[in-house]
Amino acid sequence: MNRKRLHAVVAKEWLDMRKNKMVLIMMALLPLLMVGMILGTVYFMARLPEADFDPQTGSSGMALPPELAALGPKDGVIVLINDQYMFYLLLIPLALPVYMAAYSIIGEKETRSLEPLLATPVSTTELLLGKTIAASAPAVVLTWLSFLLTAAGLYFIASPVVLAYWVRPVWSLSIAFHTPFLAVLSTACGVIASSRLNDPRAAQQVTALFVVPLITLSMVVLMGKVYLDMRLMGWATLVIAAVTVGVLWLAVRLFQRETILTRWR
Repeated sequence: MNRKRLHAVVAKEWLDMRKNKMVLIMMALLPLLMVGMILGTVYFMARLPEADFDPQTGSSGMALPPELAALGPKDGVIVLINDQYMFYLLLIPLALPVYMAAYSIIGEKETRSLEPLLATPVSTTELLLGKTIAASAPAVVLTWLSFLLTAAGLYFIASPVVLAYWVRPVWSLSIAFHTPFLAVLSTACGVIASSRLNDPRAAQQVTALFVVPLITLSMVVLMGKVYLDMRLMGWATLVIAAVTVGVLWLAVRLFQRETILTRWR
């Protein structure tokens, strides 16, 4: 693998990205909405009187898992809702990269710039790795920044207990390790879809395969049916890593540059 060619692909992708205002708007808007939603919810709930929280079921009939019962109904409910919101933060590395990857490949189809690129000495591995890095890295950084910015906001508006549960190892390590895997997984899905489709919106819809299970799990957590611990997150990491490697391998296999050069003419 030639590092200069790889760096050239990444630099080209980021240059094209800066020219696309819709991509830049999406990159800024989604993290801001997530952080604002989390902090806004916690701010208003933290200022409700303790009497508004039922001591048996918490607020709005939500049953607290035994692991949170000792926190008290108010902090317990806020922590439970924050655990659900943490899943929403993980939507950032799923949503942004596939959006960028789809426009990266399909946009080059439309502008006829992909064919000259495929005719260069850049290998398929260098091309796909460069596109993956270019699409994944911003989403990973934005997710980490969103997590840290939310923690900073909770420091000022929430109780120390709520902040401690936000940054507890099960979530700190999850954000640190799951985010890159999910970003690469999303990019690989975008590459697969973009290689076969000509509509970027159709290519982006492929992430629904992973968004729906993520939202479903967040609802199960909100209902108090599952409490996330390190053992469960460890298994989740193994599953996500295995799926990511499999989808990435499939993306490389399906991206046949010789066929593309003849098919897209």
